[in-house]
Amino acid sequence: MAAFRLSVQIPNAFPVLTEGICMRSAPTRSDSSFHCIKSEYADRSVAKGLANGTLTPCDADLIREFVAECQSCNNISAARTNKLVYTLVGWRRFIGPYLENRMADIYQGITLLKTANSARGKPFKQNTVADHVIILKQLYTWMIENGYTDLPHRKIQRIKNPAKDTMTKEAADLLTPAEVTAIMDACFWSRDRALIMMLYEGGFRIGEIATLAWKDVLMDEYGAVVNVKFKTNKPRYIRLVMAREHLAAWRADYPFKPVGEALVFLNQRNRPLTHATVQKQLTRIAKRAGITRHITPHIFRHSRITHMITEGVSESVIKLMMWGDITTPMFKTYAHLTGHDIDQEILRTYGIAQGDGNGRHRRPRLEPRQCPHCQAVNGPSSNFCSLCGRTLTEEATESMDECITIAKGSQEYDLLLKQLRSDLDRQG
Repeated sequence: MAAFRLSVQIPNAFPVLTEGICMRSAPTRSDSSFHCIKSEYADRSVAKGLANGTLTPCDADLIREFVAECQSCNNISAARTNKLVYTLVGWRRFIGPYLENRMADIYQGITLLKTANSARGKPFKQNTVADHVIILKQLYTWMIENGYTDLPHRKIQRIKNPAKDTMTKEAADLLTPAEVTAIMDACFWSRDRALIMMLYEGGFRIGEIATLAWKDVLMDEYGAVVNVKFKTNKPRYIRLVMAREHLAAWRADYPFKPVGEALVFLNQRNRPLTHATVQKQLTRIAKRAGITRHITPHIFRHSRITHMITEGVSESVIKLMMWGDITTPMFKTYAHLTGHDIDQEILRTYGIAQGDGNGRHRRPRLEPRQCPHCQAVNGPSSNFCSLCGRTLTEEATESMDECITIAKGSQEYDLLLKQLRSDLDRQG
């Protein structure tokens, strides 16, 4: 008989506290400070620059006016506003006052930036250098348009933007489907199973998960649909199938009424999640699963996108589901990481058959298990249907038959059977 292990899942292995500092009503987005971007951060950056002498009053006025125009004309977010201000304040480490710089000063400043260290004492990352140069060019283009400088626009535009590093992750960093399953099996709490499967299947950013409200989740016969709009301010429609069973289990364990503005995921004290809370719990679970490398919430998103590409999911569907934008340039990062198109074309050239659904080899993947009896959709690691309780795999059926055979041979089984017959006779 095939080896099979019956796993006992304890929904509330970490009991939700009901005393002390726990909340009496479900927290909402207004209670969450996850990635809280406040508009006053930009003002503080300018004020600090003035106080420590990094900025001149004229620098501060230019930055404020430039950012105000970007806000009015380009409708930039608070996060983008803060980045513009923080970057332009930081640029003054490498160049002089903005009105006084000549082209030679700008060239020299860019050279210094590429070899300098950040405030943390480490060299600036390639993408940080690229962002700094792009923002500096935007500022001087705006200054030229508004007559604040006589620098030649043509020379500003000729400054080449440093190439961005799109390969911030390597294939070895990604989770395999088997590792995702191992992590799920190592969870003790329904919340963790729901959170991790949603991070993976939906490619959610941790900020989206931490601020997700129950009103954004719609359960249906196929699974669940989630609508989010977080980092890019572009709405994403996300279809979940594998996560439905775990999300439903967490909803049943939820300490408040799971409706409306109530946050979907809470910590053990019924408070909103923080990045540190999620990271610490993921580290514990990964260790129990036997995974030794560092696991972050975002690696589930990276892994899911890569798996979808290798499984042949349409590029447009991946773009819409993961970025909410069919024109996003981010897709090419993952296409390069998998080399899926190259594999397909080279193998086709040599006439090597690939998985096509006719029994030939396919790459391992996570798939939901649909009950053949009641048609309920279950998670990829489920052995028994969450709705009707019947077995979903051959191993589970064999194990159940073995348990029944053992039970029938016990004295307790005979006693229980006699008692049941006696009760039925009395009722009849």
